[in-house]
Amino acid sequence: MGRKSNSLQHELIKRMLPQIENNLTGTAYKKHIKKFASWARKNGYRKPEDITKEVVQEYEEYLENKPKKYAAATIHTYLAPVCAAAGVHMEEIKKPRRTAGNISRGRDYDATGKKVAKNKQGKRQECDQKFARLMTLQKAIGVRRAELGKLVGADLVRRGNGWFVRIRRGKGGKEQLQFILPKDVPAVKAVFEGIAADQKVFSREEMANKINLHAMRAEHGKDCYHHYASYIENYPEVVEKLRSELLRRWDKGHAQLKSSNPKAWESQRKKFIGDMDDRPYLLRGENLRKAEALGLPTEYNRLALMCVSVFHLSHWRLDVTVVNYMIQ
Repeated sequence: MGRKSNSLQHELIKRMLPQIENNLTGTAYKKHIKKFASWARKNGYRKPEDITKEVVQEYEEYLENKPKKYAAATIHTYLAPVCAAAGVHMEEIKKPRRTAGNISRGRDYDATGKKVAKNKQGKRQECDQKFARLMTLQKAIGVRRAELGKLVGADLVRRGNGWFVRIRRGKGGKEQLQFILPKDVPAVKAVFEGIAADQKVFSREEMANKINLHAMRAEHGKDCYHHYASYIENYPEVVEKLRSELLRRWDKGHAQLKSSNPKAWESQRKKFIGDMDDRPYLLRGENLRKAEALGLPTEYNRLALMCVSVFHLSHWRLDVTVVNYMIQ
């Protein structure tokens, strides 16, 4: 017997998929929709029209309190496809905030600033000349480990007056250009020197290490932030140029959403523009306490943060950049 074409799961997936541009993301989202649909049926919600903001909020409370008391990041992951399918903005749903204290991957300190277990092998390898090229490039571009391993000689490119490292399949399966800060261009060119266009930049032996590359990505994020904050302070006339380029990239990356869901596109675009206005980005709560414990800044320039988010980390969101990189 075939599947009912109007089953809740099927209809929610059909509504969610046009907003997804990557197959891997779509596969994960389908899995989360399936879990939600199972919960919804057990609670008497059987039609897509039943899935209101209040029902999504009820599901959030279930995730937070009943089965396993899921972590904040997991709850966000489970809710994202449900909100997309139901036409509910994530910010409308009350949920635990993802804070620096919840992040453990590649960290040397906990939320209070106390040192955690050391990666002794990785620390030794950082000083090994075998990995010197890898360290040099990671300090200059701060990408993910998998992205480093896939780089080839042709991925060092020039666009206009700037130099970039091309990530062919970055987060979400999209191609991205990692802008290289002017001060780092000579070092990056040296790493790529002598590498054929189709030759891997790093060998398997160079990639076989336990170096904390994610921590270096965080340090790179901080370095880039200081670059843009200083640039904006010293040359205020660049502000509109930076905002224009950021918005151009956002529009290009969200073209499919514009055609499939103009209302969601308009709402998200408006929020993106607001996220890079002149208001200072102030840390609060646990993030504030951790920054103070580590002696890190507690206030940031929003536009400089967005430049880091888009041009270097490919996250597009200030809260992700702050929690995962600025205060780590």
